[in-house]
Formats: sequence, C-alpha cells, structure tokens
Amino acid sequence: MTIQEQDILQYLLEHNINQQRDVAAGLDISLGIANKALRTLMKDGWIDENYFPTEKARALERKCRPKRAIILAAGYGMRMIPINREMPKGLIEINGEPIIEHTIRQIQEAGIREIILVTGFMKERYEYLTDRYGVTPVYCRDYPTKNNLYTLACAAEYLEDAYIVPCDVYFYNSPFRSTELYSWYMLSTEQIDEGEIRATRSREIVEVEAGEAGNRILGLSYLTAEDARSARARLAELTAERKNSGAFWEAIITEKKHMLIPARMIPPTDAVEINTYEQLREIEYYNPQLQNDVIDVIRKVFQVRFEEIRDITVVKKGLTNRSFIFTVHGTRYVMRIPGEGTENLVDRAAEGQVYELLKGKNICDDNIYFDSESGYKIAKFLENSRESNYQDPEDVKRCMQLIRKVHEAKLQTPAKLDLWEIIDYYESLWNGEASIYRDYEQVKQAAMNMRPFVETHALEAVLTHGDCNPGNFLFSPADDGGERVSLIDWEYAAMHDPLVDLSGYTIYYPNDNPKAYADQVIDAYYPEGCTKEIRLLVYCYCALWALYTSNWCEYKMRLGVELGDFAITQYRYVKTFVRIFEEEYAAYTAEGEKGNR
Repeated sequence: MTIQEQDILQYLLEHNINQQRDVAAGLDISLGIANKALRTLMKDGWIDENYFPTEKARALERKCRPKRAIILAAGYGMRMIPINREMPKGLIEINGEPIIEHTIRQIQEAGIREIILVTGFMKERYEYLTDRYGVTPVYCRDYPTKNNLYTLACAAEYLEDAYIVPCDVYFYNSPFRSTELYSWYMLSTEQIDEGEIRATRSREIVEVEAGEAGNRILGLSYLTAEDARSARARLAELTAERKNSGAFWEAIITEKKHMLIPARMIPPTDAVEINTYEQLREIEYYNPQLQNDVIDVIRKVFQVRFEEIRDITVVKKGLTNRSFIFTVHGTRYVMRIPGEGTENLVDRAAEGQVYELLKGKNICDDNIYFDSESGYKIAKFLENSRESNYQDPEDVKRCMQLIRKVHEAKLQTPAKLDLWEIIDYYESLWNGEASIYRDYEQVKQAAMNMRPFVETHALEAVLTHGDCNPGNFLFSPADDGGERVSLIDWEYAAMHDPLVDLSGYTIYYPNDNPKAYADQVIDAYYPEGCTKEIRLLVYCYCALWALYTSNWCEYKMRLGVELGDFAITQYRYVKTFVRIFEEEYAAYTAEGEKGNR
C-alpha cells in the first residue's frame, strides 16, 4: 500500500463511514485521489464494496497496535527562564494541568498503558507520576552534558511500536491512535522562515534550501517494530562517538539531508510547543506559573504591573549564572540569576562592594538593582553590543587597555584572592571524590612547582576582575560614532596580582599556538614592553588559572552543569603552560648564567 492508501485505510478503521466524500473531507484530500485509493483498497481486499474494512484489514489493525510511548523529559528547558529555576518544563501547566499529565492521559485514552518516562533535570519532581499513572521511570545520567540523542538511548530497548514524545508540546487534539500502520515524524502545516526541514507533496521530509521556508517541528514520532530495529542500531552507532554529544535524537532517522520516514502533518491549531516564557504567556496570559519571585523583583524595582514587563528572552547560557532580557516602558534590561552551586563560589556582598567602587567610572554596566543575598542583578542592556573578538588584535588591544586602566586605578576591596587556597578549595568541593583526570595529582604538582617563582616575582595586589575572559568585554556604540568597551560580571573580583587577568583572557578559548597568543595579550597590555620576568609570570598564571578553572569545572559538572569542551580545554592548558614556563625558564636561567660568566 502507498502512504495515501494506508492513511485512508486507517481512517476507515477509525470511522464508521461509507461515503467517498466523507473520506476526502476527513483527510483533506481531493475526491479524485480518495476514489482512486478506495478502488485499489477494494481490489486488494482491504475493504468491501461499502468501504467497510474486511477481516484482512482487521487482522492488520490488531497487528499494528502501538505498544508503548517514550516521553523525553530530561532537559533543562533553559529558554523557559525564569520559570525553569523552579520546575522542569514538562510540569508547566496549561488550563491548570501539567503538560506531561495532559499528554499521558491522551496516550492512555488511545489504549496505550506502557509509558516510559526518561528524566534528568529535577527528576524528583516527576516521581509522583509513577504512582498516579503507572509510568516506568528511566534516568538519563548524560542529560547535563549531552543532547536528547542520549536521552532516547536510555530507552533504546522500548523503541518497537512506540511513540517518541516530547514533554513540552501541548496537543489540543490527541495525536495518539489505537492503530498505526507505518512510521512517521510529525510536522505542522505552518510554514516558518527559521524552519530547518520541510515536507514535500509526497510527504518526504527534507532539509530546507537557502531562501526556503520550513515546517514547524513538533517532534512527535512513531516507529514500527521494523523501523525501530534499524533505528536502534543507528542509535548505538551514534552514541558511541563523542562528537555526537550535541546531536538530537532525530539523527537516527535522518540520512543525507532527508528523513527515512514520512511526515504526518497536522494543522497549527492542533498543537503548540512551549519553549519560552513569552510563549506560555501568549497561550495563557494569567497562568499563575508566570508569577514568581524573579518577576516580583522586577515589578518592585520598576514599580510596574506584570503586564508591563514584556519580551522576556533568554541570554545564552553562562557558565556561572543564568540571565534574561526584558523590556519595561520601551527600554531593555538584563537580569542575572545565580546558577547551580553559586553560593559556594561567590561572595555576593563583596561583589556588591566592587560595583559601588566602579560606579560612574565608565568601566562596566552600572547596576539598577543588586541584592547581595539572592545574587539577583539588573542592569540596562547594552544595545547593539558585541563580545570582544579574541582573534582580532585591535579588540585584544582595547580590552587590555581597559583592564590596565582598572589596575592602575589601584582600587581597594576587602575581598582577597589566594590562588593556592582557591585551587584547593574547589578541589574540596568534590567531597572526597578523586579528580576525573587520572593524571591530576602529577599535573597539579607540576603546576605547584611554579609557586616559588610566582611568590618571588608577583606584582602588588590590586582590584582584579577574576573572570577576565573575552566574552565579558562588550563593545557597544559610543556617542562619538566609535565603540565603547565595557567589562561586565565582576562577581569573582578580588585583590590579586593584576597579571592574573591577562591569563584569564588568554586561556578562555582553545588556541593553536598558546604561547604566541599569550605573548600577544602581554604585548597589548604592555605596549611599551615588559621584562622577561613579567612574561614568565604570565605563563605561570596561565597554568595556575587554568588549574583553578579546571577544578571549578569539576565542581560544576558534579552539579549537573553542561560545560561542553570548556573543561577539557582548561585542563589541557594547565599542562601546556607548565611546559611553556619550564622551557622558557630554562632558557632564562641559562641566559643569566651565561651573562655571569
């Protein structure tokens, strides 16, 4: 049978009708197409002359009953900020009912009792569903660092005759059926410019070409037993390769820019995906979950009503915090919310003192609101800003000019940074567990061997930024037509050798020639030139700062924070700059001995 014929047969199995026009209208196809398919189905013995399914069709119906559903509910739902601090996105409510419960009821109403629920983020919040609905919970340990390809892999044994269900799509009309004759992937008929795939007239799913619109993806799918076997093999193959950690599960049914199963199309009125705070507000303006302590802070700071807080959009996920942009009375602001485990990382009272020191100095974005207990911070959003391009020598030069201006001001704060203590402190947060790196003790010792040189040559302590990476330098339009440079996020600021900020800028991104890049940063900070001891000291700080950051990463990863390749990059930098220092120091001492002869 063709896809069209299977659709018509399934429609006849579900509806007690015997009129061609009813079939055409129900499936939104032409009468001619319906007539042709009905004649073929009759000829092949699937229906009788009154269009009623035969016993042959009923036997196929019994054979093709869906056995189970797999609900994917492991992700953070980062775009739901500020709601996602309090609950996973599957528990967002529409009409007073969590989306996931609404979906489970629809699945069960189709006669499907086996429901596999794959959780990760805030998994405890879903525990009650086991007793209330009899779902089978499966925990995805990879959810902090890997995409939903690995979420589905946790339920690989359940793929046959199964629906694969997203937890954040609300279906107004149930898409689940008691019979499924073939595999499919669901798309909306709605066309969107940012769509990545589209359905052809024959319902093949292909990647969009430049300038084409795509169909809105809904993410629901069904796999027959036959297709599930090949999908499972593909799933095992893809998850075995580290490079696929960011892949979506749809990769197992995709090959050469098209999907291996056809589209099932539904109108946009049948379902809505809820990915953002504003999407939820659009659906249910007075949903009580839209109100929380974060929104209350904004209301009180600006003395506005809830409806005057508009256009909430998430800022890219930071390593320490979560931030979002919002609009009040036509002006955009950015609000920062502390991330996981931040209470062990940042002294918020000290951070507030630093912002007071910097106020009005044209160095950072002056705060409109800062709370030292919660860590909540609101600042005016720098419109049309960009991060510094660490590969652009002019950007590097201007960033170093700004941080040198801060250092030379010799601002004083009670917060002090002892690099040796903080390396050990972050290690202590592992709660006695060994490092994830097998050679950690040797690498740490090699870095500690630089301590005598550092303590002998360290510069006078001044206010340092403490997280002086390229992403914290923002270039925004200035009144004179040029660009103003601002340095944001001073939460790790403390008194220390100013050269630690040079190392922070140097090691943040991978670099093919780390020594040459470190020298470029040093030369941008010291255009007048510097001593060999200064250069060696920066190499030391690059290794030590990378060790400090690597230990910080290990702590954050234990909290389930996704860091991608950043953590391994920092650990590699420890080794790299230890070697650079050892080589350069050997040449330095040899040169000194030669000069003393």
